[in-house]
Amino acid sequence: MRSFPEVTLDDVEQYESAYVELAALTHPGVIRTNNEDQYAIIRRSRQSEVLARSFSLGEQEIQEENVEAFWLMVADGLGGQVSGEIASETAIRAVMKYASELSSWVMRPLGELRSELETRLQLYGNAISQAMCRQVEENPELSGMATTLTSVYLFGNQAAILNVGDSRSYLYRNCELQQLTEDHTLSQQLQQQGLSERMADAYRNVVTRCFDTSGKSTSFDLFLVTLEQEDQLLLCSDGLSDMVQDAEICQLFRRDDPLPHTARNLVNTALRNGGQDNVTAVLARMCELGEFKKFETTASSG
Repeated sequence: MRSFPEVTLDDVEQYESAYVELAALTHPGVIRTNNEDQYAIIRRSRQSEVLARSFSLGEQEIQEENVEAFWLMVADGLGGQVSGEIASETAIRAVMKYASELSSWVMRPLGELRSELETRLQLYGNAISQAMCRQVEENPELSGMATTLTSVYLFGNQAAILNVGDSRSYLYRNCELQQLTEDHTLSQQLQQQGLSERMADAYRNVVTRCFDTSGKSTSFDLFLVTLEQEDQLLLCSDGLSDMVQDAEICQLFRRDDPLPHTARNLVNTALRNGGQDNVTAVLARMCELGEFKKFETTASSG
């Protein structure tokens, strides 16, 4: 087994805004030499600046136009070695490119836009598939590559969670940890059909849904969640969730460390527990949320 020094706080990327604190960290693990995981945090903003006026304008009227949202993503490439790394990077790059071309991307309460949100997300999924197919056209050796994707779009106290594959999104609230997404694996499918978890465990790494190079549309799960102040979100690859049990993840959150410390501790725990795969963690902590519109938690499978 190869050994790696534990990650430090200097390895953690972090960002703070008025209402959310963010941290992200990835590591190749103890066994593998390359890292097929990728992550990204995108800040979307809309800000108006009054350059000239012939009437009085109150401070509040200007502030209302200062709006920001965040998109967090974790992708775990499949296909081995270089192709897996390219698949996950291609997926996130496709999302970033498509987002930059949409000036109107959801800067309003998500609860009023479910159908539009689903349509938009399907367009993002199509953009990912098309980008991966173009990669194969340029380099046929990449044929068969694929990637998972779990993402959270944050707008105020509202979160839209999308999931394809077995990378996970968790919610930590009131000292309890909840897995928001469902693994798209053969193991999960067999358990739903009545097979015991112990017997199905052999198939936990067989992904049943992912973005690939087939050119076919990929279905996804979409969850809408209303967040509360001090809620924390965790997006991670299976290199973390396979190595660190939910109870242990919850215990690390309960220490109430600063967010970068929690990110570091989660990854280091996965490494100490074997680090058999690449390990990625992206975290968000909700701060001063203020008054936002609420909606009921809902879910749908595309």
